[in-house]
Amino acid sequence: MTSFEDAIGAAAAARRRILVVDDDPLVREVMIALFADAGHAVTCAENGEDACKIAARQEFDLAVIDLGMPGLDGFGLLKYLRLDPKSADLPVIVVTSADDPQSIEHAYKLGASSFVTKPINWPLFIHHAQFVARNGEIERELRRTRTEAVALVKMKNSLFRVMSHELKTPLTALIGLTGVLAGALKGRIEDIESEHLEHIVDAAQRLNGMVTDIILLSKAMAGPGRLAIAATDADALLDDGIVGLKFKAKQRSVQINARPPAPGLLVDCDAQLLRQAIKKLVDNAIKFSPAGGTVEIWAEDNGGSLAISVRDNGPGLSPARLEQCLMPFVQDDMSYGRPAEGLGLGLPIAKAICEAHGGALICRSAPGEGMTVTIRLPVGAARAMDAA
Repeated sequence: MTSFEDAIGAAAAARRRILVVDDDPLVREVMIALFADAGHAVTCAENGEDACKIAARQEFDLAVIDLGMPGLDGFGLLKYLRLDPKSADLPVIVVTSADDPQSIEHAYKLGASSFVTKPINWPLFIHHAQFVARNGEIERELRRTRTEAVALVKMKNSLFRVMSHELKTPLTALIGLTGVLAGALKGRIEDIESEHLEHIVDAAQRLNGMVTDIILLSKAMAGPGRLAIAATDADALLDDGIVGLKFKAKQRSVQINARPPAPGLLVDCDAQLLRQAIKKLVDNAIKFSPAGGTVEIWAEDNGGSLAISVRDNGPGLSPARLEQCLMPFVQDDMSYGRPAEGLGLGLPIAKAICEAHGGALICRSAPGEGMTVTIRLPVGAARAMDAA
């Protein structure tokens, strides 16, 4: 069993604390007997006012509340419980008459977990109550786990931003000053020393690229609120996506074929981020293409949605490996002897940028058949220039 299942199992087996609120003394006595036989501790109140005072002092695992009490009725008590942080997620069973569906509906709107109707089926009631209590424990554990996960994500994103900034500044100085030093000492130092300087510059540039990727991923994962949406020419987006990569492609004997989109096609997007997503896909395609390979890139309007596709004829990936590569910091080959360097952030960055725009990254690949990756933006993202 997982630790989560262990925690739920332990909670289910624990002696629960039950709050019973009913103005009928016979009902209270029967519930005390039933819950006591099941090993639970019961605290009773005969009206809503007393129940409020008890709930302010104690915490419970389940409350059973009669809706039709004089004074502060069950509805008022339910409102009070949901406003108090201690009982905001307390499982509550409301008790009402069988011919009063409006009260049941109103109680659900106020936060009731379940209901039973009078006359109560006592043999089944205790099982129903334990089910509701157990379900409440599971929901509380899930909420706690989700809250922790959200906090961890926020901490991770903050750490990315802070660490990336702290690394970026000295790296920029290191690259610039080392380059100046290498130029100043050219011809005055031994070849091996010059080679060492080149290694320093190369290593710093690679590290700088990794830090830049982390900053980009952090910005994309921050969500739509951080986007600077503006109408952008699709043709310019494609051109910007491959500029700076043509030399790399030539070095690897890879040809880039860019098919121009329809003239005047506009895209509502964060141009800076979307450009980076295209660059990552083209860079990945070049990186994993064989010598003599071809990388194709094109954009098209699909009824108001935009599709930007990058296709290579590299080794391709199985569905399982492709799923892994869509997660940050995973490459198809993460061994020390892998042919491609980096953190494996190309596809995750493109995916995060697509999702921040309300779109999706669609990957189609199979071993030996290359890969086609499509940035698909939602309907309304693309339009003709004369319709702007």
